[in-house]
Amino acid sequence: MNFFVIDSPFMRFMGKVGDILILNMLFVITSLPIVTIGTALSALYTVTLKIARGDEPSVIKEYFKAYRGNFKTATICWLIMALSGVFIMTDFYLIGLLDKSSVYTVFRLLLAVILGIWMLLFLYLFPYIARFENTCFNSLKNALFLSVAHIPLTIFMLVMSIGVLVLTLFSSRSFTISLIMWIFFGFAFLAYIYSLFLSRIFAKYE
Repeated sequence: MNFFVIDSPFMRFMGKVGDILILNMLFVITSLPIVTIGTALSALYTVTLKIARGDEPSVIKEYFKAYRGNFKTATICWLIMALSGVFIMTDFYLIGLLDKSSVYTVFRLLLAVILGIWMLLFLYLFPYIARFENTCFNSLKNALFLSVAHIPLTIFMLVMSIGVLVLTLFSSRSFTISLIMWIFFGFAFLAYIYSLFLSRIFAKYE
């Protein structure tokens, strides 16, 4: 077998690797304004979902097409998620200043539940926006529904996300190595892994 034939498994694999590298670079650059992270995530998933379905999209063209198309909904949803996330973390900090009483325990448990819901929403929200055209409110509602309706995948993505976060922050050395990986391919690779499973689930609702 000639590995360098354009249709060989090796060349298709290398083409996919190249797509992941380019896609990650686009995501990192377009996320830099911070306020555009939601739009960048939806564009990222638009392309990875297509790759996961076996398509061969023009990465740059498809990315910016999705970026423009999802801008309004994804930006509004991102601002809601970001502000609510800051609010939850601030509440955790303020409650930590209270005396360790029964009220403290109740508030901590309540916040833990709210944080759990926030995380479930975040896992599905931007992939959903990437695949379906809807309002921000309906996207939030349907993302929560999907996270509950597909518990095994939700647990897998949640554990994997927490795992890579822990590995990234484990030590200064792991942080440095992980930072390099995130910059070059990490975000797109993780989105692609999730997309392999999400594409099958989304197909049921089309």
